Amino acid sequence: MKRRGLLLVVLLLASGLTACLNKAGTSEAPVFVTVSIEKQPGFVNIRNNAPVQVQTIVLNSHFKNSLATDPQGFANIQVNEYTVHYRRTDGGTRVPPDEHFPVGVLLTSGGTSTLSNFPIMLASATQGSPFDQLMPFNGGIDRETNKNEILMAFDLTFFGLTVSGQRVQSETASGILIFQFSGGAPLSRFSGS
Repeated sequence: MKRRGLLLVVLLLASGLTACLNKAGTSEAPVFVTVSIEKQPGFVNIRNNAPVQVQTIVLNSHFKNSLATDPQGFANIQVNEYTVHYRRTDGGTRVPPDEHFPVGVLLTSGGTSTLSNFPIMLASATQGSPFDQLMPFNGGIDRETNKNEILMAFDLTFFGLTVSGQRVQSETASGILIFQFSGGAPLSRFSGS
């Protein structure tokens, strides 16, 4: 009897734990979204005190079942917001806080939507920590890396709901930014960006 009770408790715990292991981006929706970033900003001159924007972001909706169709449009996705997460790639640890931006785009099931000039960082963030260390009056050098530039990656994730009310989270797309304070000559390390 004790073994049977113990086995029952172990099975209940195991089933409860697996219910909490929902992988990021998986949902009950019949569609999923991929994101591609085209024409990344590359260099960012913090002297300009301007928001950092991605010139082109492409969202693609895909059916999880390749044979599925959606004639009524119940799997169309209302994309409501996106988050931007920052991480250093130069050995430093200080990053600005994650940003959350509204988007308001209807992505048809199996369709594509192109977003132009969407922000990934507010102008005020380019003047805050850790970028403020690159200002000439603060020494012009990042104290963590002893360099005059900060290399950072960003991750974009979009969130929305299907017309039928099912949660959808996109796959995450990443890009790279290099922050500098430049006196006037245009920065040109990324000539193709």
